[in-house]
Amino acid sequence: MSTQVEIKIYPNKLDDSLYEPCTGLVGQTVNSWLRANVPAYAELEQPLFSVNINNRHVLPSEWDTCTFKHNDNIKFVVESKDPATIAYAVIAVIAIGVAIYATNQIPDNYNSTVPDGSSIYDVNTQGNKPRLMGIIPEAAGRHLIYPDYLTMPRREYIDNEQWLYLMLSVGSGEYEILPEEVFIANTPVKSYTGDVFYEIFGPGEDVSGHEGHRNVFTSSEVGSTSGSTGIELKGKVKSTGGVWSSGYTYTFAGKEIIAFLEEYEPELGRFKYKAPLPFALGEIIKVEGVDAQNVGYYEIIDLNVQGNKVQKLDGQYKPDAAWTGFVSQYDTNAKVFTEDGGGDGEFNGPFFAVPEGEVTDQLWLDFSMPQGLGELDDEGDFLTRSVNIIVEYRAEGALEWTQAPAISFSGKTNNQLGKTIPISLSEKIRPEVRVKRSTAANDDTRIYDDVFWTALKAELESATTYEGITTLAVRIRGTNNLAGSAENKFNLIATRVLPVFENGAWSAPKPTTDIAPFFAHVIKSAGHTDSKIGLEAIEALHAIWHERGDEFNAVFDSESTMFEVLKRVLAVGFAEPTIDYGRIIPVRDQQRSVFQHMYQPDNYIGLLERTITLIDDDEHDGVEVEYFSPITWKSETILCLLPGDLGVNPEKVRAFGITSRDKAYQFGMRKRRARRYRRTSFSFKTEMDALNSRYLDYCALADDIPGYEQTGRVEYIVGRSVYVDAILKWQSGQSHILALRKPDGTLSGPYTATIGSSSNEVIIDSDIDFTPVFDGSMEPPLYMFGITNKWCNAVLIRDIKPSSVDKVNVTAELYDDRVYLDDNSLAPT
Repeated sequence: MSTQVEIKIYPNKLDDSLYEPCTGLVGQTVNSWLRANVPAYAELEQPLFSVNINNRHVLPSEWDTCTFKHNDNIKFVVESKDPATIAYAVIAVIAIGVAIYATNQIPDNYNSTVPDGSSIYDVNTQGNKPRLMGIIPEAAGRHLIYPDYLTMPRREYIDNEQWLYLMLSVGSGEYEILPEEVFIANTPVKSYTGDVFYEIFGPGEDVSGHEGHRNVFTSSEVGSTSGSTGIELKGKVKSTGGVWSSGYTYTFAGKEIIAFLEEYEPELGRFKYKAPLPFALGEIIKVEGVDAQNVGYYEIIDLNVQGNKVQKLDGQYKPDAAWTGFVSQYDTNAKVFTEDGGGDGEFNGPFFAVPEGEVTDQLWLDFSMPQGLGELDDEGDFLTRSVNIIVEYRAEGALEWTQAPAISFSGKTNNQLGKTIPISLSEKIRPEVRVKRSTAANDDTRIYDDVFWTALKAELESATTYEGITTLAVRIRGTNNLAGSAENKFNLIATRVLPVFENGAWSAPKPTTDIAPFFAHVIKSAGHTDSKIGLEAIEALHAIWHERGDEFNAVFDSESTMFEVLKRVLAVGFAEPTIDYGRIIPVRDQQRSVFQHMYQPDNYIGLLERTITLIDDDEHDGVEVEYFSPITWKSETILCLLPGDLGVNPEKVRAFGITSRDKAYQFGMRKRRARRYRRTSFSFKTEMDALNSRYLDYCALADDIPGYEQTGRVEYIVGRSVYVDAILKWQSGQSHILALRKPDGTLSGPYTATIGSSSNEVIIDSDIDFTPVFDGSMEPPLYMFGITNKWCNAVLIRDIKPSSVDKVNVTAELYDDRVYLDDNSLAPT
């Protein structure tokens, strides 16, 4: 009985007529066959293909136990994957193994790498602001951050001092924030000793212990978040004039009283103007301190700034028919007053304390007395004066008003005063609030009792924790206009805290500006696990980047895709993301010396095409790089020129994530050199061979230009003697190279070659590093032969696209060491 079984590989599940036959052994498990026959096989969470045995789907969890039996019908079928990976997964047995390749296109334009609407990168919009339904910014490395409002700024008077409370979001994730790197505008907070207090909360920590956590709504009808004069609470006027300190003087003529009001403005000095009587139409007033014939009671008939008409009354408060008018008197200190009624002013409001659909059980009302509160006596000393305020509220739709506890302010100072009055409600409602002054107004300039209602605030539902976000709670004393400038200019420099993959394991989270940790974090934050990350490549590149001092320092504060973010992160380290075997792997464009694969006419389909881009008179003659300065935290530029460049028409690029002038120069010079020296590209087709290669692989490519390499197949190898299928042309006085192609497509060598005893024999300088097969079960080794400096075209693979189930299109770019010559150069001074 045969010990072999047939295994059919279907690269296209829609075409069951196309398959490649392979063999396995009876008793082998699925996984053991894959490990033995598929180079670099890895067990993935979502395999790239399915297994069917006797028309039964074999789950991946069974692949370690399910064995092949005699006469089994075994099928391996390539499965289509998530199109978001922008990849083709292809399985085919070539020689002994299976090659799986994920193509990757990575165009990028650094003129579009800065997110739109950024509060960091646009100097005109730098400042704290809310992001309603917006993106929570996320920082990488070390960078300036203007934290966003989590709640709107809230002001409160405490002991006649105004305090500002801020609850701010530093960004997604955890950060290290040093005390000396917290600022208001450009001034370190530590300079405001005793005036600014802040507390940093890590992701998920309880913030309820800080007053700044309260989510407080401030009514726009009463005041604004930046503070306003507010609504003046006016009491009813009962008496004017009569003393020198009164602002009113009166002229009596005919049946009119002409009132003059004197005021003072710093820019204008004292000035007097006509004013209506400060009483209501129809009100009865009494006039004293004038000619005896003018003393008496009068009813106000008309209020007019040019003259207020009155009617004199008799002892019964009836019109005095005998009165014909006043005895004319001009600019008198007459006392005009009322004898009846209290001093209650009109209610101001009502105003809703919360938006529609919201409720609250806690109110705060702010009152300001900008001139202080008190009364000057004749000696110039302040006497105590009091003002009473009435506050009423009711639920939306209710008819009856509820009066809050009485409010009374007393003082004897001309210093500005401010009070915040809390009012607790018995239940959560949407309250309407109205306020009035119950103390009579007075026109005496020696009395300071003006009261303004400056804010109506209500607490809405307040968060006590913020998962996944570092937050900052701030309390600022409003001295020297500090609170006004601090409201939207609070900024800090933060360093991201992330684990670093080192020595084969993740470290504890620590402050880092390295590229690799943030690259891995982006992938994980999208919901992927370590199995989706090329950890070996990350660890290798991390060592290179760290030693070079390459950093990624940036803030993402607008929408983007994971792959776009990864491209920006890696670009500062001259790398790009690729997708391979379902994993995201960074690949760095760097100097190479070891070839990975070789391609020559024996494995081309058709001809090799070469494209050369010539220098155009209109092309850019330099690169101008815009980067973010870590000193000014503003954009700056540096010009990157090659010898002969004038820099009059530079290509403008932005180095997003770079905050070093030297690194910006290296970034720009790499771009400039690539534009100058990468002008030759190749395109060719193979069968499945090219699926061995990866993006940016360094490969040896042969063409048919006379005088360059010779190619063909190896017939057999004995020791260090290699016998080929053609007579080789040796060039006198030149050293020669021979390179061989292994069964997996990789390049063996190159070896120093010398002529053998027969016309097709080549003697190499060392033993080959693979076991060649010449029994016809697979393609024999291929070779490339030529002089040392012309034996191949060294290329970087730029694109691999399967064009059908058995053909692949390849694009490559001619490698040139000059591209990398400024990778460590310092910026010119």
